[in-house]
Amino acid sequence: MATITVKPEARSRGGCRHAGGMHRFQLATLAGGAALLLLATAGGAVAQGLSLDSFDLDSVAPSDPRPPAQSPEAGASSASRLSDCLVSGGADCAGSAQKSAKSFSLDDLQNLGVIEEAPEPVAAAAASPAERQEARAAIAVEEARPLPSIDIEVLFAYDDDQPLASEYGKITELATALSDPRLADKRFVLLGHTDAAGGDAYNLALSQRRSEALAEALSQASGLPRSRFVASGRGERDLKNPYAPEAGENRRVQILLVGR
Repeated sequence: MATITVKPEARSRGGCRHAGGMHRFQLATLAGGAALLLLATAGGAVAQGLSLDSFDLDSVAPSDPRPPAQSPEAGASSASRLSDCLVSGGADCAGSAQKSAKSFSLDDLQNLGVIEEAPEPVAAAAASPAERQEARAAIAVEEARPLPSIDIEVLFAYDDDQPLASEYGKITELATALSDPRLADKRFVLLGHTDAAGGDAYNLALSQRRSEALAEALSQASGLPRSRFVASGRGERDLKNPYAPEAGENRRVQILLVGR
């Protein structure tokens, strides 16, 4: 704190009352100025002290680990991009969704028992033997083609079949994407995958439960019938990165589009 020294003026002998009064006035003025300066300085110190004292680390809310909430426009844009990703079969993807590392055809899913084989069309059954043979060959070619599919990461708690609370924003975005009119004639096959930690039978059952939980969540969030979703678990059988079998990238859900 600065110290202000007030030095009295030299008084002449026989100084008059006016001079003495002036001297007292000057002293009072200087003292008043000094008091104001001291008060201002002290006030600043007090203000700073209150500000620092009131900054209590225990009262500061911890940072929210969840991502900031998106605006409706941003959410709709993300869902639209995800729809484009699905419709393109992974060719037009960005963000957490990407083209599937493992492709499946309709024939594959039927052989695995994921979906039932469609009955032969009535028109084909009524056709001539040659026409039936030609139709069956065309169907076989179509069923052997890889289905449009993408991989998307949905996080689950360790040894749990329910998605983490932090994932519901992503699930809502995915549900909006699946409601795209371009996908109105599709069913959605959800294949759950795990890493290679743990036993094969255990991982197979866990991936089945997780895919079913995700199907339920997507059906509720999108308003689409549960029958539009087919859930199946693959366990550790189709590792995305077989060179790192316990890596997190192997824990994923694969979404395939199948005609209704």
